[in-house]
Amino acid sequence: MTHSKNNKNNGRENGEAKAPEEMKVILSAQEYEALKAKADERDVFHDKYMRAHAEFENARRRLEKDKMDYLKYANESFVIELLPIIDNLEMAEKHIKEAKDFKAVQEGVDMIQLQIQGFLKDIGLERIKTVGENFDPHLHEPVETEHSEGKSDGLIVSELKPGYRLNGKLLRPASVKIVKNSKEETDTNDGR
Repeated sequence: MTHSKNNKNNGRENGEAKAPEEMKVILSAQEYEALKAKADERDVFHDKYMRAHAEFENARRRLEKDKMDYLKYANESFVIELLPIIDNLEMAEKHIKEAKDFKAVQEGVDMIQLQIQGFLKDIGLERIKTVGENFDPHLHEPVETEHSEGKSDGLIVSELKPGYRLNGKLLRPASVKIVKNSKEETDTNDGR
């Protein structure tokens, strides 16, 4: 036994790695068949796993492609509905250049404006009410103020830029001019 220890130490000291000795196990035919059946079962499960993994990867790639196609063509129906309005605008521009009857041109432009408003309403775009309404910080952005004795604070007196909601979600607040009668505001403005 001492001799084998020395051999192991000598092998390590020399930088040589010894492979573990091969173990031989004796199995009965019944044990061998059971082990072989387990190995075959493992191979079947491994094959099923590899196929399922490949199918998953293919489905993932397909979904990614579908997502990219959806994003690429998401506005298609929107553009198709917008095309007649663009056509009418181009015809109006052509008639404006040749027009002698400006009232007819104005009526044509008004019709296009109504067509645009109908289109926007159909897709869920809603213009935010402003003039005559009370200021709402969730819908309006006060850009200017004016002092007006006969009107209440926060009343919107003019719209500088319209605001819009799309299906109830605020896209852009309306820029408005509101009445501000409070003394604090007047004192602050005088101090500047």
